Amino acid sequence: MLGLLRNKGKASSSSPEGNTIPTKGTRGLSKIKTSLTKRQNLLGLWVFLVLNAGGLGLVFLLQLVQLVQIGRVANKPPATLVEKSDGTGFLADAIPASQRTPKALQRFTSDILTALFTVTPLIQGEGGLSTTSEIDPGIAISRSGGKGNTKVTVNAYVAAVAAIAPGFRDEFLEKLAEITPSTAFSGLTQVFFKIDFLGEPRPIEGQPDEWTITVVGTRYIIEDQGGQTRRSPEPQPLRQVIYLKSVAPQFNPLPDISTDIQRQIGSISAIGLRITKMVPIDSTNPQGGDYLELPATIEKPKEAE
Repeated sequence: MLGLLRNKGKASSSSPEGNTIPTKGTRGLSKIKTSLTKRQNLLGLWVFLVLNAGGLGLVFLLQLVQLVQIGRVANKPPATLVEKSDGTGFLADAIPASQRTPKALQRFTSDILTALFTVTPLIQGEGGLSTTSEIDPGIAISRSGGKGNTKVTVNAYVAAVAAIAPGFRDEFLEKLAEITPSTAFSGLTQVFFKIDFLGEPRPIEGQPDEWTITVVGTRYIIEDQGGQTRRSPEPQPLRQVIYLKSVAPQFNPLPDISTDIQRQIGSISAIGLRITKMVPIDSTNPQGGDYLELPATIEKPKEAE
């Protein structure tokens, strides 16, 4: 009996507090559990650090973009105060030298085409029509092939010199002289030009300083019939694509001693734009076709004698 009690006591020994002492298998499971717990904690820590780093990187990127935008605004030239001769002023925004606003392009195109295709018997100076009512004598234009000379009005010549590129000017003036009535230089014929449609400027691909504008207009001719009546022949339509290019603005270097014509050229050149060519709508030949699509029933004006 005593031996059985001794053997039982050896098999299940207890701690002084009465708790069972863990065996080797129990200790191994505890170590594995502890190791897994530590790994899970480390994994969560790494995920937390990565998320924090990503968030900080996004915040830094946003701040960098904001700083760049602030820098652009800070470096943008302020509006310039332009003071006129009468003491009044206005603010003007600075733009790159090669750029022009759509309104400036349309205004230039409208003003120049009106000056080119309008024929008035009187010379127009800087302040308007001549106060002496001087009849426009015209300016002779040499025709290619030695076919003699024709004329354009002084006003049209001034506009052409100031606003048409040199490579296109001579050809245009020759054509303009052909459609200018010879009787205009004796005060018997007038022509006024009306724009019916002026399109939005379109940038030319690959050329940031060039644009095209579609223009549809009509020339109306008024003739003096012996001082008694006036009649208007069939209107002459104009349907063209105008090619524009920005150039360095040119100002009148001697404003105090300039003639009216020189001042007009300087005023037109100040915008820094040139017409490089005119292409009839739906035409693939930039230099071909009539600039004015004259109706077949109208005869071209005779050359001035």
